[in-house]
Amino acid sequence: MAGKFKKDGQALAVSVVGNNSGFYACNFTGYQDTLYANKGINLFAKTSISGAKDFIFGQTAKAWFESCDIVSVGAGCITANGRDSDANPSEYVFNNTRVSGTTRPGTAFLGRPWQSYARVVWQNSELSDIIHPHGWKKWEVVNTTNLYLKEYNNSGDGAATANRAKFSGVLAQPVPITDVLGENYKTAWWVDTTFL
Repeated sequence: MAGKFKKDGQALAVSVVGNNSGFYACNFTGYQDTLYANKGINLFAKTSISGAKDFIFGQTAKAWFESCDIVSVGAGCITANGRDSDANPSEYVFNNTRVSGTTRPGTAFLGRPWQSYARVVWQNSELSDIIHPHGWKKWEVVNTTNLYLKEYNNSGDGAATANRAKFSGVLAQPVPITDVLGENYKTAWWVDTTFL
């Protein structure tokens, strides 16, 4: 699925606004705002997602990205999570993903907070040298006090955490998949465990 607008424009490839949504071996392409993971519980498995600016974004969804290829085609931020309060359930977790791209080294970021309670985790993933040493970029109007932008056990040339943004952090243990998909996800009708 493709967002047809190329450089310097918004064009959704996919908009997820329902609960219990699973996407398997898909290919989502775009430039800005490729994937709108906005509501409900979402699973993206063995899927390729490409873009440049805030190309995985949304406000209230809990989304798990398993063994996905995240491809940056231009300078910018991969995620823009819009969690706006402590009561908002939104969370994006990227597990066993591969981050690569055609942009220059150090010109892509794991994300920037769309709202002041943004929650994004990258874990057990391979981050190439396209990732800027700061890892995360600040959205100027957003207060950073309550952000939850974390990493755990990543590898690759873009994974070093020594110079990461001060408002981000490193976890002592990974986020379990049950935190996002629920305790009974293995028997859920919309979860194909052969992709996990």
